[in-house]
Amino acid sequence: MNFGGNILSAVSRALVWERQLLCRSGLASIIRREFIHCDVATAGDAEQALDWLAATGAHDMLVLDGGIDLKSVVPGGIRGLRHRFPQLSLVVVDWRRDRDAVLRAISDGAHGFIPKDMEQDEMLQAFRQVMAGQVYVPPIVSDVDAEVRATGSSGSHQASLSSLTERQREVLTHMSMGKSNKEIARSLRISESTVKVHVAAAFRLLGVHNRVGAVAALQSRGDASAFIRDQVLGRRANDDFSRRAFG
Repeated sequence: MNFGGNILSAVSRALVWERQLLCRSGLASIIRREFIHCDVATAGDAEQALDWLAATGAHDMLVLDGGIDLKSVVPGGIRGLRHRFPQLSLVVVDWRRDRDAVLRAISDGAHGFIPKDMEQDEMLQAFRQVMAGQVYVPPIVSDVDAEVRATGSSGSHQASLSSLTERQREVLTHMSMGKSNKEIARSLRISESTVKVHVAAAFRLLGVHNRVGAVAALQSRGDASAFIRDQVLGRRANDDFSRRAFG
């Protein structure tokens, strides 16, 4: 079957199917900001995703979390989904820098494989290619050191997370909710330029290049949800105290 021949040249809708709320909101935010014509939906589980595909006719773009065991919900995995929805543009996003995983996804019918720690400009260019009906293959396919770097990345992220300042953690918390720098500045009552400084510093400490990479780094610790929960509950506790103390 020729998977590449029936893709629309203009994508008007996209679905981000991602297990983790942090990466889900981050990816959706990146796509919404750059592609203002595109209606972006999100799904955290298979039922939501398959309902969206059935309702829209699957003529648009699916951004798929590479960590999802797709074969457990769709017989044949990516290939089965493409047979079922031949008009669908499918992009895999994954924290792994695994050449074999990339080639396997592309050979099964994916139109792109995007590492989550890719620089935002490169990530956007990859989405542009897919939206234009092309296939995007990341440079790691020809990088002989890709697997070696991927193996060591998790440990370095764990070490660097402990180096984040309290303000950098607050900024990451708001970022993970899909807020823009301007919205974060308003919420924290600081200037937008100060937010940018904290974002740049946090990215440097985490060794990432974009928002999705930052929240994926939090997930590599396995405590991303707890991190957000503690931040939110802490703010609520402070708000409750202020109301009780000051009316």
